[in-house]
Amino acid sequence: MKACMLRILTLVLIAPCLLLSSCGSKKSTSAYPDYTGRGTVPTRVEEVTDECKEMALNAPASELRASGSAISSNRDFGTHQAVLYAKAALVAQIESLTLNVMKAYRSDTRSNGKMTNEEVVKQDVGAMSEQTIENCKVICSKVYRLSDGTYECNVCVSIPARDVEQAIGATVLTDDERLKVEFNAEQFRNSYADELKAFREKQMNNR
Repeated sequence: MKACMLRILTLVLIAPCLLLSSCGSKKSTSAYPDYTGRGTVPTRVEEVTDECKEMALNAPASELRASGSAISSNRDFGTHQAVLYAKAALVAQIESLTLNVMKAYRSDTRSNGKMTNEEVVKQDVGAMSEQTIENCKVICSKVYRLSDGTYECNVCVSIPARDVEQAIGATVLTDDERLKVEFNAEQFRNSYADELKAFREKQMNNR
């Protein structure tokens, strides 16, 4: 009889422990499986877009913007490199925009059967783009100290869209003079507006 009572008492004491153990194991189960193979479950951390990059992606209609980033053990050098990368990105934007504008403009402009010299145009566009960004402004600069002692430097540069439009217009006018055709200002403005809109839409879709 005493032995029977002892077994019952033991079961009563052990049952809650088993229940807690079972509940505890359920709580530790993660919704994310272990892909690492090291017995650890990765944690989820929200990615935050750097402020300078965000400013470049959200450029107003009155500006063209580009961002650049560099990592260096020297803070000033890293910032300088980031500015150079941002300017290079801005040059690439202007070159692409110019060539697209010229293509759209030329498709609606009569050139007496003469063809644009693409190599010469590309040289003109490259020189024009480099010259146009000389007066661009740094509108954002962020520096982060990394755990290894280096610095991550991010910047955003900006240039008025009006300056870009005038520079592209001058390049198109030069090409018209080579082809001996009359510059169509209205057609150029329409081509520029359409391509700038398409350019901004592409930027937003690539975010």
